[in-house]
Amino acid sequence: MKLRAFTILAALAGPGIAIATPAGTPPTNPPTNNAPNNPASPTPDKSPSKDTSAGDTSPDKTTGNDAKGAKLSDADIKIIAHLHHINQMEITLGKDAQRQGTAKVKDYANTMITDHQTADKDLTAFAKAHKLTTIPADKPTTDAERQDDKDMTQQMARLKTLKGADFDKTYLNMMVSGHDKELTKIDVEISSASDPDFKNLLQSVKPVLQRHADQARDLMKSPQASADEPTRPLPSMKQH
Repeated sequence: MKLRAFTILAALAGPGIAIATPAGTPPTNPPTNNAPNNPASPTPDKSPSKDTSAGDTSPDKTTGNDAKGAKLSDADIKIIAHLHHINQMEITLGKDAQRQGTAKVKDYANTMITDHQTADKDLTAFAKAHKLTTIPADKPTTDAERQDDKDMTQQMARLKTLKGADFDKTYLNMMVSGHDKELTKIDVEISSASDPDFKNLLQSVKPVLQRHADQARDLMKSPQASADEPTRPLPSMKQH
């Protein structure tokens, strides 16, 4: 009887062991799943995050642009409008110099046109990236600015009546005084700019303005633009 009871117990224990073994097998599978899960965890995690970041990549890029392209302050927009106006004016004056100046001034004018076209292209791209699709007109807001604007209009009109050495002298004087004025302004603009990228842009413009002013000064010392022909502008102006 005891032997029979033992047999029955053993028979009952048998399935229990069989059940325990499969139950033990799954634990092996979880570690196996967990082992891959550590490498795979990045993979699934990456695939969802890739899905999200892939989906986010475009937004991320957009967000990046949005971060860079945050709306500019009114003060920054005013500076952009002014710089755009200066670039356009220097390109126009450079084209006049190509037609009416002497050889040395024509070379200088080529540099002016190229540099200000590049500067304006960069400025326009920056403005668009910062949600300013159209650069507004540069409107003087103070009496001093209105006077500067009036003086420049008169000087440009007078310049159109000159040629050769007469043109050189007046044009180069305008380049020196105009660029010196802009260099003073740009220091103020750099310190007041609210956007860090805009500050960088302004800082990159400053050495170009300085180079233009220095080159104009050097040309004024050359024979063609020197004071050995100072009397010509007056008769020339009377003839006109």
